[in-house]
Amino acid sequence: MLAIEIDTEVTPDRAIHVQLPQGARTGRARVIVLYESEDTSRPDTERGQGNLDDLLAVLPRNVVGRDREEIAASVEAERASWD
Repeated sequence: MLAIEIDTEVTPDRAIHVQLPQGARTGRARVIVLYESEDTSRPDTERGQGNLDDLLAVLPRNVVGRDREEIAASVEAERASWD
């Protein structure tokens, strides 16, 4: 598989328009769109420890097993052991 990176703009109607280089093969292709979210403009230190904290904040709370605070404490202890 060959990947080509092309910068483009997403239009207000959520469309993109790209022109592939002359040597690009014709036929079926997959398109992957990567864009910056509003959160990624700030350094990790301003967002907390990273994306795991954000994920834990939106996960539903389990009635069995460890709760968010226990998991966060375990993650923090693991991070502290890396230093």
